[in-house]
Amino acid sequence: MTLEKMKEELAVMPQDQQDHLAAYLTHLRHLRDPEFRGDLRRRIDDRDPAHWVSLDQLRERWKD
Repeated sequence: MTLEKMKEELAVMPQDQQDHLAAYLTHLRHLRDPEFRGDLRRRIDDRDPAHWVSLDQLRERWKD
């Protein structure tokens, strides 16, 4: 199957399945990045509220 054919099929796939696929592809990308886990762990362990992002700030960042 060609990439173009896959794109055509993905375009008509239900949104929940597209979302699942997007999450899976992001997971695969993170597996290839050896620094990702350490960075994620550092961010999760960061207890300084000055470094946190509110839900509204996150929505604003992801708006586009």
